[in-house]
Amino acid sequence: MTDHEPHPAPNGAAAPGLLSALASYRMARQELLETMGLGQSNRDPLAEVAEHLILALWGGRLAESRVQANYDLVSADGEFVQVKYLANPLGSWPNEHPVRSIPGVDWYTLVVYEAFDVTGVLAFPPDLAEICAALGKRHPGQSTTLQFTRRNWWTIRDDAETYRQLGMRIWLPPFR
Repeated sequence: MTDHEPHPAPNGAAAPGLLSALASYRMARQELLETMGLGQSNRDPLAEVAEHLILALWGGRLAESRVQANYDLVSADGEFVQVKYLANPLGSWPNEHPVRSIPGVDWYTLVVYEAFDVTGVLAFPPDLAEICAALGKRHPGQSTTLQFTRRNWWTIRDDAETYRQLGMRIWLPPFR
């Protein structure tokens, strides 16, 4: 092979196959953006879906700027809501997430994706101490930070009512 001949990607895919797959993704992405009422967006599609899903579940309005710091929507009750997501494959979780209290923000929401499927939505109040204690966390700063892991997800998901009593809001499929 010379430098002028196409080289396959490490997985063996050639340029035409990669470009064809990108075209399929582009069409699916445009359909997703249209469903959310967004004409164009180069933002992360999982972030876009997370924000619109929280809006659909909670109500309210999106923040004026879609890229501003601290909060992403204002609830119907005037509460400021930060929206984040955590994406992992099924099985092991290579990614974890630091949930943080943000001054002036009433709720920190986390959309949990597993294999690109939404498996849950968690809303954390600003004071995380009781939630961290219930999860048996040992890290410092538990009133303002929760180092969220797969085990924490399972615990909250499987005992949602206990965590609701600690001030969380929890949505599990099917989402209505």
